[in-house]
Amino acid sequence: MRLECDMLSRGVVPNACRLAGLFAVATVSTAAYAGPDWVEIGDAGSSFFSAQSPRRPAGAVTLNRIEGVLNSSVIGGDFEDLYFFRVVDPSLFEVSLEFADFNAVLYLFDVTVNNELYGRLGNDNGVGETNLPRLGTASNDGTGVLITQPGDYLIAVTGAGRVPISRTGPIFSLATTTEVSGPDGTGGLNPLSGWQGIGERGSYRVSFTSADFPAVPGPGTAGLMLAGLLCMAGRRKR
Repeated sequence: MRLECDMLSRGVVPNACRLAGLFAVATVSTAAYAGPDWVEIGDAGSSFFSAQSPRRPAGAVTLNRIEGVLNSSVIGGDFEDLYFFRVVDPSLFEVSLEFADFNAVLYLFDVTVNNELYGRLGNDNGVGETNLPRLGTASNDGTGVLITQPGDYLIAVTGAGRVPISRTGPIFSLATTTEVSGPDGTGGLNPLSGWQGIGERGSYRVSFTSADFPAVPGPGTAGLMLAGLLCMAGRRKR
């Protein structure tokens, strides 16, 4: 693990060890909280089992912002970032990108008890021809999708050209850039199985309204905590 941290600190995977250490400190410390509610650690993954589950830092009352990057230097490609979060009041809920230096797209998924993700909503441009997507509680494409239940969901950030698919095809079909789409693609009735296409990449900041940290930690959370603590221990032994 020390060798891995040394490699990370030399920039093989930029900032991953540093961010993992920050995650460990934020999780075990009672110091006053400042800054974003969550900063992506390493690479937020592409599936239920590799998505990041933000943990509440000391002083954070609600989940307001997540910052991350779709990084062109990640080996194997980094074309989507997935995060668990909790909807508090569906009638007030909204998620959007308040910043992105690329043409970004947002997709919202249900989190099921059998570890499958079903598409709910997708959007490319919230209002007009911008690169800032926005999702509320309902679709506007005639599919009638409405978010009515509080609880844990998953948000995916990707770039134009990259789409979620199931075993039967694309989950969403965005007829226009401003459409808030329900899962009306050929694969819309089936759970997420992967991603297709080459999407744009860059830095982003996700903004939430009436949201909180997920009630149940995602499957990768313990690993992130362990990696952060081991990286910090390895550095102290130098």
